[in-house]
Amino acid sequence: MISITKQKLCEYLPQFSLINDEVLREKTLDIWAKACSEADWQSLEDIPFTPGFDPKTFGFLHHVELVAQYSYEVATAYNKLEDQKINVDYVVAGALLHDVCKIVEYSALGGRTSWGQSVTHGIYGISLCREYGIPLEVTHIVASHTSKLSMANKTPEAIIVAKCDGIAAGCVHLLE
Repeated sequence: MISITKQKLCEYLPQFSLINDEVLREKTLDIWAKACSEADWQSLEDIPFTPGFDPKTFGFLHHVELVAQYSYEVATAYNKLEDQKINVDYVVAGALLHDVCKIVEYSALGGRTSWGQSVTHGIYGISLCREYGIPLEVTHIVASHTSKLSMANKTPEAIIVAKCDGIAAGCVHLLE
């Protein structure tokens, strides 16, 4: 179990402050706190990007930070360049929540937890989105970011997060 405050979460991931909608920001933080309370980790800093990776070289937190920042930058540029405007708050919240499931899918003992072995990647995050009343548009981002769920990206917001996730993950795999 990771005992953590919302303030500490914001220190780890300053992108929480990019969500202007206070209710959405608080719900997103609440989901992170809930996932942390159900983990077998002692610290978020110990969670690898994926099992087998050294969390000090490229950890879960760094991955989420990259995806959230890349997504914010792309969404902001999109709104400057396109007539159709997208919801940047949804993009950032979706990016911050896209892999929250890894907190309980991966085990501090190595490999995957029983949850991670039994349920497809993303399901835990989707269930928390539902539990905490996250807008369906944000839940769609979480549901469609991974090919493991075979949910097509149906909004520009979901496309941005999925592509930014792919960029962040792809660059790491080049370093393997």
